[in-house]
Amino acid sequence: MDNDAARHELIDALALVQVQFADLAVVEEERAALSSAATRADGSVAVTVDCDGVVIHTAVSETYLDDHDLADLGRHITGAAQDAARDVERKIAELLAPLAERREQMPSLSDIIDGAPDLKDLLSSRVARPQGGNEPEGFPTVRSVR
Repeated sequence: MDNDAARHELIDALALVQVQFADLAVVEEERAALSSAATRADGSVAVTVDCDGVVIHTAVSETYLDDHDLADLGRHITGAAQDAARDVERKIAELLAPLAERREQMPSLSDIIDGAPDLKDLLSSRVARPQGGNEPEGFPTVRSVR
């Protein structure tokens, strides 16, 4: 490949990376705003989780004991929280799917420049989190300074 063609391929590849990072920032904002709610016990127990699957609200109807046993309340709360957490995971997977598809279409930078890293590897690397961080595994951390 001649230098001109390699330069154009490199410019195109870097443009894809730039779009990917811009989209990743938007997706992270959308992810941060996600929540999910689920109910159990005929709707008398409701649990809401945030984007990290952390319970942010639990409500038990005053009529719960009319049809259900107090001994089952913990099981209903736990089940609703698990349902909501699965739903928020599904929503996040849907948000990330276009980014993953684009990452798979990224060219191998080493095909353009000998010894260069693969763009797919760069875009899929994980950002290290401090001990006790609360971000879920498998999702990149994006921070913006405004």
